[in-house]
Amino acid sequence: MGLKLTTSILLTAVLATGTTANAKDVNSGDQLRETAASYSHKADSYQKSGMDDIATIYQQMARIKRHAAQLADQDRWDDIDWTEYHQLEEKLGKLYSQHKKTHK
Repeated sequence: MGLKLTTSILLTAVLATGTTANAKDVNSGDQLRETAASYSHKADSYQKSGMDDIATIYQQMARIKRHAAQLADQDRWDDIDWTEYHQLEEKLGKLYSQHKKTHK
């Protein structure tokens, strides 16, 4: 599978996973921790591929999700601030576009 197709698939997966996870009907941060683990795995993969910029963003997003999980465990959903997370999502989308253009 080419890098162009892989990047497109990964971007689609990231945007389709419901990244805000603001569901108050879930009593703990388990789903947030699962997403954080997934982001950490992606960060490792991108780092090994030499895409350190994307790896760094995934590491930061994982950190935010882990912190959100701690707050969710305490039923402090309203204390979760997604501002930085959404900024990182936007930056990630731009980086994916740049890599897509570069690796045509």
